[in-house]
Amino acid sequence: MEDRREGTVRLADGRTLAYAEWGDPGGRPVLGCHGSPSSRLERHVEDPDGYRRRGIRFVVPDRPGFGRSDPHPGRRVADWPGDVRALLDHLGIDRFAVLSLSGGAAYALACAHAFGDRVSAVGILGGAPPPDVPWPWPRWVPGPVRSAAHRPGRAAALLQPVLAPAAMRPALIPRYLQVRLNAADRRVIGRPAVRQILAETFTEGLRNGPAALAADRALLFRPWGFPLSEIGQHVHVWHGTHDWLVPAALGQVLAGMLPRCNAHWFPGEGHFLVFDHADEVYAALTP
Repeated sequence: MEDRREGTVRLADGRTLAYAEWGDPGGRPVLGCHGSPSSRLERHVEDPDGYRRRGIRFVVPDRPGFGRSDPHPGRRVADWPGDVRALLDHLGIDRFAVLSLSGGAAYALACAHAFGDRVSAVGILGGAPPPDVPWPWPRWVPGPVRSAAHRPGRAAALLQPVLAPAAMRPALIPRYLQVRLNAADRRVIGRPAVRQILAETFTEGLRNGPAALAADRALLFRPWGFPLSEIGQHVHVWHGTHDWLVPAALGQVLAGMLPRCNAHWFPGEGHFLVFDHADEVYAALTP
């Protein structure tokens, strides 16, 4: 039986924010900033009871437009902490750690910047930097998207038809990734429990179609609205050297921009290394 609790919060502007919790309600809180695409159903342990055994309260909200959260037209990365603040107040959480996977990195760092001492530690799994510095753009990013990077509306319009096929059959995305990614990721996604977790969170995240995903990706290609140099918390970056979704070169740029960063490089591993290293990751965030 899954150790999951779900709920919603009505925000000040009338939008609904949906969230899920895993683990011990009295445990050490960790805010999850899910990938793109993904949803509140994202978790990083194969055993549903894994968070409870670790004494962790893992809370993951759906970002706007994903899952059961309402869209937020015209939003920016820097707007996300406002939604999170309402959720934390609703749940009675004061101090917490933040952990992101992939496209959630910008949102985890936005929370670190906005909440200051309330954030005890930050973890970034396979994350990329803001485009404030010249990016070593991965080859999979189309040329028109690169040129539209600082015009998120235009980039979202370009991305939506590209991402539409994924939204049609999101449960098949893990099998697609298993074919396309490196050997380490193929091994991890080949485990039935991991494949099921990814299929469920991708399906839920894309329940409303590709628009939220396109907007979310486009926002990552423009300045995030806060300087990374002002993030005072200790940030852990975990990155596989054979990550084909977010190349390690991007993780190196991000680590170099953070004032207090402990970068962990995993030779030969890929984008989903957390499923093999959850103990290490969560121990670093909740000592």
